Amino acid sequence: MTFLTCIDHLNVQVPPEKEEEAITFYGELLELKRLKKPDSLGPKGAHFCISETPWYELHLGVARGVTQADVNKNLRNHLGFQVDDLDAAREKFKAAGIDIEEATAAYSETRDFHQERIFIFDPAGNRLEILEPRRAYDTAEH
Repeated sequence: MTFLTCIDHLNVQVPPEKEEEAITFYGELLELKRLKKPDSLGPKGAHFCISETPWYELHLGVARGVTQADVNKNLRNHLGFQVDDLDAAREKFKAAGIDIEEATAAYSETRDFHQERIFIFDPAGNRLEILEPRRAYDTAEH
């Protein structure tokens, strides 16, 4: 069995002043279908559907910060992978000495999903999100 089961999403970050331009770029120029963002993530940025079969999303995030240095530090570009068992993945990373950044679950009542997740970093510092498979919204407390 393969440890990583599929790519869940790609997250690209933009500075706050580029948010609307980036939404137009991905939505209109690249003609990606815009999705409602999960309730847990707030109003900034946008989510788009890249592919329906298999399901694959592009997440457009807005970097946080007051100064350009803050914005650069808070760019959170990452690739999200799904695993069958998030607890087993967490243990595997701990055993390998990989630092784990715990994260709140991603969820959306409207899109009927709940997804537990963690973040890790590869040896070069690239951020990776590791997620459980999506499950129904009402299977977890919010």
